[in-house]
Amino acid sequence: MMKKSLATLAAAVLASGLVQAEPLRVLCYNLRYITSGDKGERAWTERRDQAAELIKNDAADIVGIQEGLPPMMNDLADRLPGYAVIGVGREDGIDQGEYAAILVKADRFRVQESGTFWLSDTPTICNSCTWGNTVTRICTWAKLYDRETKKTFHFFNTHLDHASELARQKGTELILSRIAARQPAGPVLLTGDFNATDEDPLHATIKAAGLSDVWKTLNPTIPLEESGTFHEFTGVTDRSRIDFIYATPDLKGLESMIVRSSKDGHYPSDHFPVRATFQW
Repeated sequence: MMKKSLATLAAAVLASGLVQAEPLRVLCYNLRYITSGDKGERAWTERRDQAAELIKNDAADIVGIQEGLPPMMNDLADRLPGYAVIGVGREDGIDQGEYAAILVKADRFRVQESGTFWLSDTPTICNSCTWGNTVTRICTWAKLYDRETKKTFHFFNTHLDHASELARQKGTELILSRIAARQPAGPVLLTGDFNATDEDPLHATIKAAGLSDVWKTLNPTIPLEESGTFHEFTGVTDRSRIDFIYATPDLKGLESMIVRSSKDGHYPSDHFPVRATFQW
């Protein structure tokens, strides 16, 4: 009799929706590419352990990476077992140049489809630039099945141009057109270094497409001088907020923060990563 009662109670709880899946934690992280100008503690070989530790300690389920050169992606793969890497190098569509990679926990997600397109008038042509930008820009996407929630959603990750306003706007419009064409038309997450502050028109374009700026929505009273994500290894908080996580309304934001962890005064990147946690 007791076993039957417990089974009945369990069925009722499940039917009522009181048992919820684990929240979904997302990180948007510009790693700072390898350059000879970064010496000492700013060199990637000095930062890579700390960068991987930040991702691990944050327990991110999905990470949108920007500026990940192939050696950097290999270093992260060595230090982050359990994550699958989605993406290609922007210069050859294989492993040359920066990635706009997506890292996903392999035990939670099944990658149903994925791809990369170039932000240009010819998005299927590798290394193409047509909107005044001299640096190749890409967007990597994935259609993911979440074993935890038994739901499918799309994830897009990009790094927009730093110099050309036209390239940023046209690149945004191309990404939104791909989002609109997704199948099925379910939840969407968009992460990226947009190289554009809140006032830039491209953010209005994204919001008009039905996506919300998760950090701003959940932290509406934090002033601009405490909102910066680009800090040039200084740790200051009053520089530009250019790193964003956007989501459709069917993903409920529980919390979002700018992760400002450091070690002995040293930072793993010249950008602070942005985190958001969602409930279906």
